[in-house]
Amino acid sequence: MTEPIITEKVFKCSNCNGPLNYTPETIACVCEYCGTVNWFSTSRFEIFVIPTRTRDEVINAFWNRMKKDPDMGKIYGDIELVEVQGFYVPILLGDVSVRGSWVGFRRETEYSGKRVSTRIVTERGSFNTSLRLALEARREAMEYGLQELISQAKTVMAQPIESVDWKKVGLQVLNAEISPEEAVDELKDMAEDQMRDSIRSSKRLDGFYYYSCTSNVDSFWIVLAPLWSIVYKYKGGMYRASLSGYNLQFLRVSEPVFLSQRILYLIGSIITILMGAFILPLTLLSKEDLPSLGFLIFIISCIVGVYLTRKSVSDIREEKWK
Repeated sequence: MTEPIITEKVFKCSNCNGPLNYTPETIACVCEYCGTVNWFSTSRFEIFVIPTRTRDEVINAFWNRMKKDPDMGKIYGDIELVEVQGFYVPILLGDVSVRGSWVGFRRETEYSGKRVSTRIVTERGSFNTSLRLALEARREAMEYGLQELISQAKTVMAQPIESVDWKKVGLQVLNAEISPEEAVDELKDMAEDQMRDSIRSSKRLDGFYYYSCTSNVDSFWIVLAPLWSIVYKYKGGMYRASLSGYNLQFLRVSEPVFLSQRILYLIGSIITILMGAFILPLTLLSKEDLPSLGFLIFIISCIVGVYLTRKSVSDIREEKWK
């Protein structure tokens, strides 16, 4: 009895017929021989692309930022570019309709002279709305600045992939690692969680007695968003910056902490803690019922003081796009 012969399907370039490195999650393969981009996932997802600026424009934007920054401008001549790399990141976007109802509670504290009482306030409501959501389409998305890019991608008008000359772009396209079925589930879960958090925050609720939400994914698609990563060096330290290739917006930047900044952080931490320590005894001695407020201010001042102290001893500070 002869065993069946298993043949492995070989994917070839549509232009030169060269072999391609294909996996089931592959969105696109750039041919190693002629540079043609071969698309594979257009049958699973609608795919759109956000145009990118050139490598030279990205580098110029980086140097312009360093020049204009009050602190980095002083060391402009000592900065050395180590690596500039751009790639397209797949982002899942979707429109989700949500409707439901809820019953929540909030604890309110009332002061009457020296008496303190707490009452439970119950609120209820319903909702029926639509959300535009975005999340990474990769299971282990560790790209620097990716979350900031995702927030930006929701508001950008993307173009069909056919409108881009990929031979001129020359950026690597990272693969999506999500199926259409997983995309629907992820968007539903995200919509329900976002509505719950939004209601809890806007109504200042401490919790829910009841929460019901029904979600329906109206449409979803993949957007390829350009993310540029820069690694630069200053006095032996390595730092990073990420930019959106669409508008050259800095998404996330790590910078060295200078002596003047360390001193300001340290002074700020000392002043904050001393203010809290000064206010606490005043509230304890007050005839009004303010001890709880004094303790709260003292705790907050200590937390802020510790935060500023940590920043004063750190070698790196980070800025994020919001």
